[in-house]
Amino acid sequence: MPNTSLRRFTRYLQTGWLSPRRVRFWLVVVGVAYTLVGFFVLPWIIQYVAVDTVRDRSGHELQIDGVHTNPFTLTLRVDGLTLSDGDDSDLLRWNQLSANLSWSSVINRAWTFSSIGLDGLMVAEERFASGETRLTRLVESFAASAEAPAEPAPLPTLRVEELRVEDATFHFANHLRDPSAEAGDEPARTRLSVQDIAIAVDGFSLAAGARFPAQLSGQFARGGAFDFDGRVQVLPTPAFEGEASIEEMALAPFEPYLRQTAIVRIDSGALNLDGTIRRDEGEPLAFLGSAGIDILRISRSSDDVTLIGWKTLRTDRLDLRLGDERLETDTVRLEGLSGRIVIHEDRTTNFGRLLVIDPETTPEGGSSDGAALLGMTIANIEVTDGSVRFADHSLPLPFSTYIQALSGEITTLSSESAEPARVELEGQVEDYGLASVGGTINAWQPMRETHLELTFRNLRVPDYSAYTVRFAGRRIASGTMDLDLDYTIRDRQLDGQNNLVLRDLELGERMEAPDAMDLPLDMALALLKDEDDVIDLDLPVTGNMDEPEFGFGQVIRQALGDAIGSVVEAPFRFLANLIGAEDEDLGTVEFPAGRSDLTPPMRERINALRTALEKRPALALELPGAFDPALDGPPLRRRSAMDELRKRLDREIDDPSLSAESTRETIEKMFTDYYPDTPLEKVRARFTTAAEDSPEEETFDALSYRNHLAEQVVAAQPLTEEDLKALGNARAAAVREALMASETGRGIAARRLRLLDPVEVDSGEGERVAMQIGIAPD
Repeated sequence: MPNTSLRRFTRYLQTGWLSPRRVRFWLVVVGVAYTLVGFFVLPWIIQYVAVDTVRDRSGHELQIDGVHTNPFTLTLRVDGLTLSDGDDSDLLRWNQLSANLSWSSVINRAWTFSSIGLDGLMVAEERFASGETRLTRLVESFAASAEAPAEPAPLPTLRVEELRVEDATFHFANHLRDPSAEAGDEPARTRLSVQDIAIAVDGFSLAAGARFPAQLSGQFARGGAFDFDGRVQVLPTPAFEGEASIEEMALAPFEPYLRQTAIVRIDSGALNLDGTIRRDEGEPLAFLGSAGIDILRISRSSDDVTLIGWKTLRTDRLDLRLGDERLETDTVRLEGLSGRIVIHEDRTTNFGRLLVIDPETTPEGGSSDGAALLGMTIANIEVTDGSVRFADHSLPLPFSTYIQALSGEITTLSSESAEPARVELEGQVEDYGLASVGGTINAWQPMRETHLELTFRNLRVPDYSAYTVRFAGRRIASGTMDLDLDYTIRDRQLDGQNNLVLRDLELGERMEAPDAMDLPLDMALALLKDEDDVIDLDLPVTGNMDEPEFGFGQVIRQALGDAIGSVVEAPFRFLANLIGAEDEDLGTVEFPAGRSDLTPPMRERINALRTALEKRPALALELPGAFDPALDGPPLRRRSAMDELRKRLDREIDDPSLSAESTRETIEKMFTDYYPDTPLEKVRARFTTAAEDSPEEETFDALSYRNHLAEQVVAAQPLTEEDLKALGNARAAAVREALMASETGRGIAARRLRLLDPVEVDSGEGERVAMQIGIAPD
């Protein structure tokens, strides 16, 4: 009986439920249902569950334009997704997400995607003054609404053969307090953006230790680009290694972060990096490659005055290892440095006044010599074509200048060595001055041990009249200054042995200045000027660098002369100062040997002397003509010989020569007259030699013969003292006529120009005969 029932049941299945017609029917039903659910129901479920879950668990609004699935190709596409924060700000957005699930996921029991693509992704993160961020608030809201699991769920096994992100954007906003703002003001909102982000990953995997190739690139919204090409690991710890670069990244967007330490403005600047970047379990971040910052300009926030900047700052090797807390570089080349350094009356600096001091972090005493955050070693710094504006208002005579063409070197800087760096810099001050800086400095602990020597030479004092007016109520009319600043700092104690030298100083007009000291400066200058018209002042400076209290020595101590004496002893230098020709020796006129005409430089000197005499109408000049027999004799004798030659020639010659063939016979006659005891045949024999190729033939050197005759004729010319005095008188007359003549028609009156007897001078090895002019009252 049981067997009969079993057979009946089997026959029923075969003829009923398992009949081909019924199987085909149910396959069609399942296929249709799978298709309907996959194409129509599943997208609705995904969209509904996603929107509802985000709203219920976080309170955020999620909008999705459309969800599309294909149950046959296992693809998913989500269009137009937007996740909004509580204040309606978009937190996350994309144009399209596409994912292609591989059928192998069913067999391998792992989420395996053949491709995932994300287009138009936008992520907006914001950090508030409280410290929380939009993303952390989102995560915390999800965590608060979910029950904490007993054990963290393991991450799913995931593999993506091809992951692509295109046209992505990341915005980061931060709320930072502006140190220059009024108390109680809300922190300012600053924003950084990265756009055109592209990510390409092949073989993405969450397997422990799996590394896969990845490429990342993008643009900074305010200028610049970045790129990474290497390998990345996700688990067990994030790691990556590859070639990375940053090109022309604008630094201006980071100004709010710099303002947390200094009240300044970044006007321009671009960062460049190119090298290898690495992160792994033992190294938080490491970089090895070249680095540079170009076209940097940092100015004060209150105006457009540049504090510091440069054209190029580069090093070919920058080695950063955060794990070892070390930073090392090869030579750092700094080109086109520009800066402004001001020492105020209270010894504070313009940089110090701009620093933001936090009383909660500043140690008692106002400063700190804390160690560097990183162990840092810089091989050396090379400076070329720099410029610095420097002013020191703490000196008794306030000082300000402009240094250009600054070049030099700073040797190895190391935070791990007590050995100070050596400084050697030199530059040009204004048009004709010189500045140099030398010495040693410990860059990380400058208050512990520093010795710097700043030297300035040939500075024009009139440029600094604005400061002397405030100091003494007088302008500076003329003069030069040398300044030596020798500062030694040891254990925060300053010892400065400074020296100020003033040359040819002349005071200008008086000016009202409420804070000016009531000093008898005219008498002081008369006492201080030595025989060389030099004022030499020692300015000792001492004090504690934390609370500087400096004492200056008495600077007016010595009397070395008076103004009237210096004028009398050097009258022509005084006249030159009157017309701004300090370098001209107006009391000397130089003449070429044997001549009385004025050369162009001497005519210019005579013009300057005439201008000075016009400013001093009570002065008269004494003109003693000068002559030097040793220097003037040869050209005078030659001129006499030429005159005699012209007389004896029986024909007209425009420019006769004493050694020409055309005048040989006349010169021979003159030679015979001057030297009757010397036959010409004997002279000719001296210049006749046997030919080298034929001893029987003779060679006569006619040119040497004629030159010899000319020299002998010149030497035979008589030269009397009257001839030399006549030359001296002619020279004095030439000077007198030049002083009386003037292009403007206003020359010096004849009565003020006295011709004296000529005098003999010794020119030594010189090529010019100097005529010394005397001065006397009119």
